Amino acid sequence: MLDEIIKTKPRIHSRDISLATWPHEGSRIIVHGVLKDMRYVNVFDITGKILKPGVIHHMDVKMMIRSDPLTIEKIQVQMIHVPMGECRTTLDTVSQLTGVEIRSGFSGKVRSIMGGKKGCTHLCHLIIVMGQEIVHGWLTSKRSRKLPVPESLDDISEKNFLIDSCRMWTEKGPKMKSLEKAIKNRQA
Repeated sequence: MLDEIIKTKPRIHSRDISLATWPHEGSRIIVHGVLKDMRYVNVFDITGKILKPGVIHHMDVKMMIRSDPLTIEKIQVQMIHVPMGECRTTLDTVSQLTGVEIRSGFSGKVRSIMGGKKGCTHLCHLIIVMGQEIVHGWLTSKRSRKLPVPESLDDISEKNFLIDSCRMWTEKGPKMKSLEKAIKNRQA
């Protein structure tokens, strides 16, 4: 139903977020995030001024992440396009992200550093969504080489990211059952 409705309507706004990960030396990774907002129609700002269609926000974030524990080691941010030049003054919060761990509470930690009136909502949002890419990119990098089946659940360093992360990874879910079976078979 909604597919049919939007077929006949012109797009007015879009937000594209692109995330990618590269391996780096040792067990480190580099994660890249880009956020781009586009406006497709004229709008009137709060003062009545007409704003033309085009790029509203274009932000680029690169982070070097070390493992054990997953931590932001270095961060580089570019605000390529922003609505006002003053938006770039919010970059003063970025250096405070160095040393932040990617674990439960990551989103709240980022918000406490650069959310709300402390920084830029759009940059804060991009960095928060990069948290999942950091975990998935790190797991992909780690699992790109064959590792032995762990002897027990205690030997799984990434279990805190996985257990209860979704319905498949609940303690009684199919992924845990499969893992428990593999551990049992290893011990046999």
